Amino acid sequence: MSDQMIEATTSPAQIVQQAAASYLSISNAPGCCIAVYDEKSFGTKGYVYPKGLSGVPGSSPAPFAVTTDTVFEIGSVTKVFTSTLLAVAVKAGGPSLDDAIGPYLNAGHNLSPNPIGTPVLDAIQLVQFATHTSGMPEQPGDGLTGYSQQLFADQPPSSELVAWWNQYDTPPPGCWQYSNIGFVTLGFAVTQMYGKDPGHNYNEILAEYVTGPLGMKQTGAVLNSSWKIAQGCIGHWSKSSVPPYSIVFDRNTPTGGTAFDLKSTGDDMLRFLAAQIAAPKGPLGSQIALTQQNQGTFPVCGATNSVTMGLGWQITTDQQGYTVFTKNGATSKGGFEAIVIVVPELQCGVAVLSNQYFDASGVHPAGMAPGSTALKIISQLHPGFELTEPLAEPEPFD
Repeated sequence: MSDQMIEATTSPAQIVQQAAASYLSISNAPGCCIAVYDEKSFGTKGYVYPKGLSGVPGSSPAPFAVTTDTVFEIGSVTKVFTSTLLAVAVKAGGPSLDDAIGPYLNAGHNLSPNPIGTPVLDAIQLVQFATHTSGMPEQPGDGLTGYSQQLFADQPPSSELVAWWNQYDTPPPGCWQYSNIGFVTLGFAVTQMYGKDPGHNYNEILAEYVTGPLGMKQTGAVLNSSWKIAQGCIGHWSKSSVPPYSIVFDRNTPTGGTAFDLKSTGDDMLRFLAAQIAAPKGPLGSQIALTQQNQGTFPVCGATNSVTMGLGWQITTDQQGYTVFTKNGATSKGGFEAIVIVVPELQCGVAVLSNQYFDASGVHPAGMAPGSTALKIISQLHPGFELTEPLAEPEPFD
């Protein structure tokens, strides 16, 4: 039988299954879960395929077979949820995207009894935080770690973070610079836009206004004891004289010990994909449509390329002109990677959740990133699909 005949008889489900097996083989990750919404292939029900184990074999607690409702950390994919909360507030007649952030950080003094910020910080627009054009660095440095923990644990910002805000003096440079601390700053401002327990309510408002309406029952920053939780796995490169170097995962990390980001499942991410593709007609339609709205193309600071942004989403195109929304994430301390890719015009979206994070100092084997797996699935379900530019590398959220 020819290769063409084999490919012709491969079902959409088999395409996903083979992609998962290939990903685990190349990356050496213990497990993964892939959610695919593709109306041509699966109707509106979608398809979720789990494979592998929840942790390193032989570790404690004893690993179990990954299921469609196994919980993974999603790292910086969290930023799209924060952006959606911002969009909900905007569409409800609250803030404008062009508003300066200062009044929201200081509203009611819920985040700190004393004034927060500097004239420079307080004048930066909300949309600049949501598009990584605020000028804030990727990480704050100077020993300020764990700065996102209070946001996702529904606590006020740490005194160290407030002190960092109170000395901030870098105005927006007019270019794109990925910023984790910028999105955490935006997240605290967003918590002030909702009347219920402002400043201490990220999980509450997320459940009420986003994950609840979308039916995402196991997505949040704080773990529920009834959830089946994957263990993150930290990998390192084995020593070898010839690249690509093999990856070894030799330990698990406890999941959810600190609330640095959101956690989710394949089942929930399928609902998230469906909502992105249904916009603006589905649940949260106009709000999701706002997150997908092109906010501009910005030169990358210190580089020659540029990035087109929605709110949280990075926007690109494929060779046929289809608009593509992408967001990836990783947790270097948690030991997870994730990516979401949505192509509304093809009514197709893929999310890959994985319980591995590897040291980026080595030479990556081709195809080992979750993004490669997601793109492979889309291109096989829709022959001819190919991005016009490479996917961005994930930036660790913690």
